[in-house]
Amino acid sequence: MSQVIRNRVEIDFSVFNPFDEGWVADPFDTLDRLLTQYPVAFHTGINAWLVSGHDLTVEVLRSPKFSTNFKDWKDAPPVRPRAEWNLYDEVMSNSLLTVPPAEHQRLRRLTASAFSRRVMDQIEDRIRDSVRGIFDEIEDPSLFNATPDIGIKAPIRSMARMLGVPPAADNVFAHHLQQLRLAWDMVRFANPMHAANREQYTQHISVALPGLEYLLDMIRTRRAQADPGNDFIGTLVSTTIDGESLNDLEILSLIGALIVAARTAVDVHTGALYALLTHPDQRQLLRDRPDLMESAIHEIVRWSAAVKFNAIPRFPLADMEFGGQLMRKGEMVMTLLSASWQDPAKWPEPRKFDITRNDAGNIIFGAGPHLCIGLNLVKVQAKLMIEEFERRFGDTARLVGDIEYDPAHFSARRMTRLMIATGAPAGQPLEPVHPQ
Repeated sequence: MSQVIRNRVEIDFSVFNPFDEGWVADPFDTLDRLLTQYPVAFHTGINAWLVSGHDLTVEVLRSPKFSTNFKDWKDAPPVRPRAEWNLYDEVMSNSLLTVPPAEHQRLRRLTASAFSRRVMDQIEDRIRDSVRGIFDEIEDPSLFNATPDIGIKAPIRSMARMLGVPPAADNVFAHHLQQLRLAWDMVRFANPMHAANREQYTQHISVALPGLEYLLDMIRTRRAQADPGNDFIGTLVSTTIDGESLNDLEILSLIGALIVAARTAVDVHTGALYALLTHPDQRQLLRDRPDLMESAIHEIVRWSAAVKFNAIPRFPLADMEFGGQLMRKGEMVMTLLSASWQDPAKWPEPRKFDITRNDAGNIIFGAGPHLCIGLNLVKVQAKLMIEEFERRFGDTARLVGDIEYDPAHFSARRMTRLMIATGAPAGQPLEPVHPQ
């Protein structure tokens, strides 16, 4: 092995405790310490390597030396015989995270048309009304909690529109999507402190199966139609390239991956409102220059540092030197995205919120083969939410009270309470203050 490898650097919860209320509320001193003192360290309490820093994180995300297949974890629970698989197991076997690289490329190629500009424009048109509907449903727009009233609702409604669910079926779809624990399970079982708990796995999967069956029925119904349509699911069903096409389970697995991405959008929405309401100069700049919207969304995610860990762990495929440390085959590696987003080597003055930043080469939504598949959907949601918030409330909106977080959430600094007061009388949204 290379001579640069030092004695194993280990830390514990006394250095980094992502479940501590104080850390969740203000993580930035700890993130600075990780960046400067522990860029690569093994956390004995989490049983995983933690990687901080922009360049190191990019290397992990892009390198073929790391697997995303949970089966490659040395402490993974035993694989059940194929005869005992349920629908969840079938879906996960077709996941972009678990298939071999060549199959991953095939799935990406066959799904590319569903994320074309034409389909994305359709999705934006369909989502727009659902975002407005979310604001209509705020019981008292003069004082409301943005997390349940906007952040949680927006991803569910947007996913419904993307999949072609009619508005009349919103409640039915929301019920099934909330019951579908695929997103929660994938995040939860990335947590090495819970992943091997077979009893919890069985409990969660029993709840997930009805939601998976519901989505599978939607796919089968569209496939049975003479014309499956040219929207998202219709495009996936009908796409054929070089004689190859997606089967129903592959499409279901893709939708599951999008649901995971949509769940993270909760934090994008609350982070956007928090960032813009505490930086009126940047908010005004975005009004004056709507062309900065995509850059603003990147900066909102980066600055808010809402992600504790990348929800997709990595596993070395062989013993390897990395960052001056010896990582053994099959050990879990977690990238600390929130730390990489605060790395001054990449982001000068990282605690400054600046929507005009040069974000070239950013890893805001990941990097490499597993770049977030739902990033366009998340960006569309955030754009429409910000525009509708401005239309409704303009300069009358302000934050009030204390912000509260869920310290137990494994992968996110999830706000549970973000109270916003506005000048809108109950039941009556304001007239546009800054019309687009």
